[in-house]
Amino acid sequence: MDFENIKVEYDGKVAWLRISKPPLNVVDIKTMQEMIDALEEIEKKDTIVTVITAEGKHFSAGAEIKDHFPDKAPEMIEKFTKLIETILKSEKITIAAIRGVALGGGFEIPLACDIILASETAKLGNPEIVLAHYPPISLAILPHTIAAKSAFELIITGDNFDAKAAKEMGIVNRVYPDEEFDEEVKKFVEKLVEKSPIALKITKKAFKSSLALCFDVKSHIINDIYLSQLIKTEDAVEGLRAFLEKRKPEWKGK
Repeated sequence: MDFENIKVEYDGKVAWLRISKPPLNVVDIKTMQEMIDALEEIEKKDTIVTVITAEGKHFSAGAEIKDHFPDKAPEMIEKFTKLIETILKSEKITIAAIRGVALGGGFEIPLACDIILASETAKLGNPEIVLAHYPPISLAILPHTIAAKSAFELIITGDNFDAKAAKEMGIVNRVYPDEEFDEEVKKFVEKLVEKSPIALKITKKAFKSSLALCFDVKSHIINDIYLSQLIKTEDAVEGLRAFLEKRKPEWKGK
């Protein structure tokens, strides 16, 4: 398949999906659809592991800000939720390999993966609240990844945190030195592909079943609140405009 904003490569039993929209790999609606299409194609292949990563210095600065305005938000939310569902429902072992920034939607994509590997200088976080928005996917997944109070703090402060802190919280599995990152990611993947493919598939199925996340139900409720209440506030639109105009937002509280 031909893509404009991503690249897909196969190396034995491993599929590498790379976001390719330098310099910050911002994910717009078109990129979301390309990732969905690629993941659905990968699912048909005789592979064991899918690595989601990015070209350049950064994983992703998040979803396109212009797609958050009320006229495009419904399509963006629908498409991004479909992307996350596609990752969550994959029978492959999904690994996010992060270097640089992984913020907003660029943080939520890795959250949907089974494993997160990060370079030591990576910066993660959900800054949406700074723009008077909230991160729907993180609201659904993060409280099941780390302690609920810690998850709530990260979401309402919008603070960024480094890879070491992310590992301490249990968000990131491994942190590698920047200069060794690519090599260490390959080593980690190689250890997995040596295992029985059917054992990995069934183990993942059992593990996911034990979590009982009910993502479909929760995401529907969270997305509905976002689209029917939050995005209709004056502050939500003001936050987006202030960001694009590079100025301090003027909140009205309505």
